[in-house]
Amino acid sequence: MLKARIAAASILLVSLTTAAWSATLSYNLEMEFSGATPPAGATPWLNATFDDGGTAGSVTLTLTATNLILDEFVGAWMFNLDPILDPNQLVFSLPTKTGSFDAPVISTSVDAYKADGDGYFDIQLDFATGGGASARFGLGEAAQYSITGIGSLTADSFGFLSAIGSGKDPLPTAAHIQSIGEDSGWITVPEPATLALLGMGCLGLLLRKRR
Repeated sequence: MLKARIAAASILLVSLTTAAWSATLSYNLEMEFSGATPPAGATPWLNATFDDGGTAGSVTLTLTATNLILDEFVGAWMFNLDPILDPNQLVFSLPTKTGSFDAPVISTSVDAYKADGDGYFDIQLDFATGGGASARFGLGEAAQYSITGIGSLTADSFGFLSAIGSGKDPLPTAAHIQSIGEDSGWITVPEPATLALLGMGCLGLLLRKRR
């Protein structure tokens, strides 16, 4: 099944080539993948945008809770890094915040963080799950970071898929949404975007050499 998806991704490479030169990588999270209840609002529920401004060495990450509703909030949000780079070298600035939420705790390590018990990510942001609504990251709130520490870092350094655990397909990002009624669920980008990013990961080294 995964081999078929890799083959499908390769068909997308021609259309991806132009996009891969962009200084911006954006994820719209609008698919629940853990078999739980999806968030109740319109999609996308979350957006993450990496922007390098056209130069290497510094990337601006903007996280936005676009369409969560009621008491829904982000418990954790995960990303990947180009496997030729060391996530432990990443330096995150203090966040510029829109909203009253507590700043998340950021952890980095190679293939260290699991989403829904599977899929291994390199970067995890743990947001507050207690402390009431004012401490939690919810509807309309945003956090912006400057990420440095690696001289070759660009937006497409974050366009890679998680390591496979016990058989689930790899993902470019995942977030745990809590208080979906009495439930919680894991969300990610739609499957076509996952295929596209798989193709981008295959092209990544070639494109960086040609910059």
